[in-house]
Amino acid sequence: MNYTNRYFLKYYFFLILFGFVPSSLFSQNIEDYQKRRYEIGGWVGAANPFPGTPAVRFLDTTLGGGFYARMPWPYIFYTEVGGGYSVFLSRSERSLTVMPLYTALAYKLPIEMPIQFFVKAGGGGAYVVARPADTARWDPMLYTGMEASFIAGRRIRIGIRVDYNKVMESNLNLPPEYTYPLASPYDDPRLLNPSAYKLQNADFFYFGLVVGVLL
Repeated sequence: MNYTNRYFLKYYFFLILFGFVPSSLFSQNIEDYQKRRYEIGGWVGAANPFPGTPAVRFLDTTLGGGFYARMPWPYIFYTEVGGGYSVFLSRSERSLTVMPLYTALAYKLPIEMPIQFFVKAGGGGAYVVARPADTARWDPMLYTGMEASFIAGRRIRIGIRVDYNKVMESNLNLPPEYTYPLASPYDDPRLLNPSAYKLQNADFFYFGLVVGVLL
């Protein structure tokens, strides 16, 4: 075999190795990317104070719900925005309304199964209304979550999701009106002693059924 033939064979195998294989992989990546769709949906399920936290002593499990929207960006991640609503009651007159709003990055685990798994992390804010004090304000919030779901037909996603919200209060300053004893009968009697007024983080987790629509 002369030099020209050997050179031609080397060039031919070079095209196969660095042309055909990457092209097939590139085509597969394009196909996978085209499967990434915009999505909107909602969920409903149990809203719970996180076990082992002070909120468990005061608040009961309740029914909660929410919404989400997800888009395939950036890169291999999804950006998800969402919110929820739940009213936590107790065995006393106390209640707490929590309306969280969050933005998170979601990553779909590369597992070849009919069920798709997403892990999510992000943050946002929670609008919290405490009764009977009737105090209401926005608090910063940390968010993490996980979802297991499958595609029914072409456009419907059905699954379950678990969310964890940490509402941050400990970084706030004590309201100036609570730095001295409250004497008015219209004031919350629990705040007559300012030393009993404590800013404390609240931890909640949500477990529910999720239904989404692929756009």
